[in-house]
Amino acid sequence: MNTLTCVCGTAGSGKTQVILGMLQLARKRGTPIGACKPVDVGDIDYQSQDQASDAECFQETGGMTEHVSLINPYLLNESLPPQLAAERDGIAIDLKLLETRINELGSLYPRILVEGPPGLLTPFVESRNWLETLQMWHPQLIWVCGIGAEDLELSLLSLHLLQQSGLSVKILINNSKGCRDRELIQYQWLTLEEKAEASVLGFIPYFKNDLVGQMCSALEGMIEEPWPNLETS
Repeated sequence: MNTLTCVCGTAGSGKTQVILGMLQLARKRGTPIGACKPVDVGDIDYQSQDQASDAECFQETGGMTEHVSLINPYLLNESLPPQLAAERDGIAIDLKLLETRINELGSLYPRILVEGPPGLLTPFVESRNWLETLQMWHPQLIWVCGIGAEDLELSLLSLHLLQQSGLSVKILINNSKGCRDRELIQYQWLTLEEKAEASVLGFIPYFKNDLVGQMCSALEGMIEEPWPNLETS
């Protein structure tokens, strides 16, 4: 799956917004790309809040004409870890189905962005966790890191696991919660580069309005290719 870029990170780090910004950026540059969220949870919350699902947002922002079930094969009812949410819905997540859907999208677009679940070690599909799934797919990787002590610690642990598994990764620092402590932000950037021995693509500032448009503008200076090819950025 050499056309995949998986966007990973801790819960609330802004993975979805990063993907939406990259989708808009690719369209702006005239080379649309696709996106996929293999497993999403919280459909009850989407419905109760009359809110579009993440896959529907990918569909709209990316101009993707494919059915939403191709973009998001599994939309589970409760906001729980994927394996438990699937059990509560009385289904089993099929890895082969996920790979088939991703390959279908890969035949339509030059690159597919895949949003991973929070974390790496929580069981994901067929007794595999997300890290083991990434080892099978061996995609390009972006790790989205929020600002703060907990985000830093979890990111350092996760980046260490990814590198131990032979996976290269680049980092985006996302100030999604509006941290104003410049010293903390600088410390986190330097610590990630030094301790994780990974390249930081850049820093995404806090946005109040037009989140997708602002994200697109922020990413434009970090990703130089018509579509996000991180091997050369």
